[in-house]
Amino acid sequence: MQPIILLAIVGIAGAAMSVGFLGNVITLDVQLLGVGETNLGTPITQADIDFVIARQSGLIAGTTETHNVISYCKITPGQQIDAMSHVFCKLTDENGFVAAEGITWLQHTILADQTFKVAISATDFAANKVQNIHDVVLVVQGP
Repeated sequence: MQPIILLAIVGIAGAAMSVGFLGNVITLDVQLLGVGETNLGTPITQADIDFVIARQSGLIAGTTETHNVISYCKITPGQQIDAMSHVFCKLTDENGFVAAEGITWLQHTILADQTFKVAISATDFAANKVQNIHDVVLVVQGP
């Protein structure tokens, strides 16, 4: 089994996440990894990433606070992703620290232009506020 990894770092301005923002262009920076004398290929070179925003409440310093947080990454790959692949969506702050992340294991093949969701399941509630998210890292690990 040979893992195939795609690493994409995408800049997201806090204003881009606000209501009414309609245009976003996301460029993937594809990083090839080498093992010995062989480079590992990437399963995809293009993807559209959207976000599902939800309101969540949590206890912070003894006070209940409610914030808009990213609950899902919606990914539409430009190429097919094979079944049994893992897809990671990591949301980072302006310092590059992971504020929230999710992973999904694809039980079936995702065709090009077919959208699927990655639930953001591991979060630091206070840091996952929409206005704190600066970048998204998308990792696709093949079967």
